[in-house]
Formats: sequence, structure tokens, C-alpha cells
Amino acid sequence: MRKLNWTILAAATLFAGAPAIASDAVSSTEAAKTNPKDRMVCKRTQQTGTRFKKQVCKTAGQWDAIAEQHRRDLSETVDRPQVEIRRE
Repeated sequence: MRKLNWTILAAATLFAGAPAIASDAVSSTEAAKTNPKDRMVCKRTQQTGTRFKKQVCKTAGQWDAIAEQHRRDLSETVDRPQVEIRRE
């Protein structure tokens, strides 16, 4: 009988917090639906000097900004004029 009481108490405690957890999940999904750039995206990146990978989480908008910056840096490097050194 005592075990049953503890089981009921534990279940009641878990279910009492469930609406709060569910409402947080709903609000985050609603926010992601309103603006897809605010959605969190996690990527695993390789670290030099170790076999372990590191997880990096940013919003979709931040990942897009990083990719655009990389594209600009690459095009600047490719389009940079070559310097000719003349030796006499």
C-alpha cells in the first residue's frame, strides 16, 4: 500500500509539471514558425589536435551570416590582383 502511495505521488508530481513543459515546447515551435531565421541549428565541427568533435549551436540567421562572410572572404582572395616581383 505504501509503495502505491509513493507511485501515485510521483506520477502526480510529474503530471503537474507537464503542462508547463508542453507550453514551453509549443511556444518555441510557434516562434520558429513565425521566423525561420530564429530557429536553433547545431552542427558538429572537427577540432584540430583531437579526435573529438565539438557541437556549436547558433540560429539559422547566424549560420547564414557566417556563410556569407566566408563567401565574401573567398571572392576577395580570388579576385585579389597578383603582385609581380621584378628582379633585375
